[in-house]
Amino acid sequence: MNSVDMANNLIFRAKNLHEFTVITTVPDGLAFHGVVPFDIKIEDGQISAKVWAVDFNEAVHRFDEFLESCK
Repeated sequence: MNSVDMANNLIFRAKNLHEFTVITTVPDGLAFHGVVPFDIKIEDGQISAKVWAVDFNEAVHRFDEFLESCK
């Protein structure tokens, strides 16, 4: 990928980012370490996060990766 492709990709992402709410059950052994990159709410055994992404699948993937790092 050259610099023009990288710039075009960055511009595309900036124009097409949306905020998605991802909701899942709170995983066992969840412990936050350091900065939490999302607005998170934990309530009644469910965790919801506002995630910025191009589409919902990317938002779910980003949040799942974050939760995996918190175990």
